[in-house]
This record gives sequence, structure tokens and C-alpha cells, in this order.
Amino acid sequence: MAKKAISKSSIQKGYMDYLLEEGKKPDSVRIFTMFLKISDEDFYKHFGSLKTIEKSIWEGYYSQTMKVVMKDPDFEEMDAREKHLSFLYTFLEVIKPDRSYVLFRLENKKPHELPQELKQTQKIITQSDIDWAKTFEFLPGKAQDATQTAYKKVLWSHTIATLFFWVKDDSANGADTDVFIEKSTRTAFDIGELPALDSIIDLSKFFLQKMGFSKATA
Repeated sequence: MAKKAISKSSIQKGYMDYLLEEGKKPDSVRIFTMFLKISDEDFYKHFGSLKTIEKSIWEGYYSQTMKVVMKDPDFEEMDAREKHLSFLYTFLEVIKPDRSYVLFRLENKKPHELPQELKQTQKIITQSDIDWAKTFEFLPGKAQDATQTAYKKVLWSHTIATLFFWVKDDSANGADTDVFIEKSTRTAFDIGELPALDSIIDLSKFFLQKMGFSKATA
């Protein structure tokens, strides 16, 4: 009988299973391969170390999200804000099947305590040719390029903020996350515009309400 091929995705899935079942990362490649019942050689065909597995998982979420939104026939007709909303909602749909893993990795962390492998996903957005990163057309060409790169980082940070909100959201069907996405996206795209202050105040009220500091209606 031919030996069953070991795929990259099966190792990623096995790694998530290990974390959730054992409650910790494997101490060595050998311990992990014994858990999966595969050889070390099979492992090293796809990964150079254990830490590169998690990096590949998070990069895969982002890359899959980009593929899905770019295939949407209506995507090119959307304005910048709608494109970013589409990206965020798609991103959450992509990671939803692995919610238990995401919760395990992030539930007790704060945004400034991001795992290194998640920090590294910033390059997927900053180096991508996304056309919904805001440009400030009143600036000269090189300055426009610089501000667009900086704005891509803002959008990446916004994605991380959305991820952390989703992790902590215990509302039915993630309803609070939907509200957060709409309000925070409006704020992100109002930067440099006259409505920015109203957007920031609206978002702040929502945050205060959800954190129990205010009874104001969001």
C-alpha cells in the first residue's frame, strides 16, 4: 500500500489540534511528529521549525482572504471603504472554522502582546497592491507613496483590532463585532476629513458602552 502523502495543511491542522489538546506548544519537532504519527522527514519537507507553522497559519488566513475578495466580481466596483469592509468580513469568515485555535492563542493577550508570527503578517498588507489604502492627493508623488504605505499599516492595525474585538465578543452571532467593524472602518476612512471627530466620538462611545463604563446608546 502506498504511503499517504503528508500535506502542509495536514501538519498545520495537526499543530492546532496539539495546542488545543495539550494546552501548550510541543517541546520539540520529534514530540510533535510522534503526536501526528509521521516521520521527522515528512515534517521537514514542509517546515523548517515549529515556529514557522504558526507563521504559515496566519499568513494563510491573510492570503486566503485576499484571494476570496479579489475573486468577487463586484469587488472592483466598490469604493475604498466598501473594499475594506469586504476584506474584514471575509477575514473573519476565513478564520471562523479555527476559532478555538485563535482563542487559545489570543484570548488572554492584549494587542501590544501580539505573537511574533502574527506581527509578521503586516507585510502581506503593506507589500500588497491593494487599491483601497487611502492616498492624500494634495501631496507630491513620493509623499503620496509614503503616506499610502503608512496607511496600509493603519489598515493592518485595524484588522488586528477587529481580530481582538472578535476574540472577546460573546454577543449572539458576533453582532457586536459587526457594529465595531462598521464604526471603526468609518473612523479609519475619515482620517484627514471633516467627519473624523464625529466618527472618533461615536466609536469611543461604543467602546465605553461595551466595556461597561457607559450606558450611552452606541
